[in-house]
Amino acid sequence: MFMCSRSHTFQMRTLHFWLVPAIDHQQIVFFFDSTARPMGYVTWAYLAPDAEQRMLTDPNFLLHPSEWNEGGRTWIIDFCFPSGGAKDAISTLKTIFRRNNIPQVFWARRNFDFTIKKTGCYSLSKSSTDGLSVSTS
Repeated sequence: MFMCSRSHTFQMRTLHFWLVPAIDHQQIVFFFDSTARPMGYVTWAYLAPDAEQRMLTDPNFLLHPSEWNEGGRTWIIDFCFPSGGAKDAISTLKTIFRRNNIPQVFWARRNFDFTIKKTGCYSLSKSSTDGLSVSTS
């Protein structure tokens, strides 16, 4: 987490807010290379409409641990691959989400001040060609 350009200035206590709930809800995947060296991780949450709205409009939002699994849409909360390997992780993520009957996954890219720069949606239906739909904010 601290090797990613956008989060390297976070304090250690932020781990409690962003990783512990994901671990508790089993909504995190760690990725390793062929020598078992950590490459990155992805966290996601099942957000209710009110939590989703806060995430999109409040640059200082924090999810309460109970909000990680309230239902609603699936959002990528954090995606960190400081030395590459993200493309390889995508197929694993697709498998995980499809296995859990998740039809769409949403994501947001943030500016350095944590305001939303871009949002997108990836459709996991078997009939979609590439599945990617992107909108800018």
